[in-house]
Amino acid sequence: MNALAAALSMILLHRADGGEVAVIPAHIASIHAKAPPADAKNKLLSPAARCVLWMDDGKLIAVLETCDAIKKLLEK
Repeated sequence: MNALAAALSMILLHRADGGEVAVIPAHIASIHAKAPPADAKNKLLSPAARCVLWMDDGKLIAVLETCDAIKKLLEK
C-alpha cells in the first residue's frame, strides 16, 4: 500500500536530454529558476533547463518545466 501511495503522489518532469524523471514532492528541498546565462557558461546545467530542483538528499535535477508550472503541480 505504501508503494502505491508513493507512486500516486509522484510528479513527472522532463530532463533536457528528453528523458523523464518522477519526483516525490515531499523530497523536494527547494526550487530555483535557472539564472540567465552570464558570460561564463554554467557547465553543471543544460542551457535548455528552465528550473532546478534541489532534493533532500542533496541531488540537483534540472528540468524543462518552468518553476511556476512545477509549483502548480505541487499545489494539486
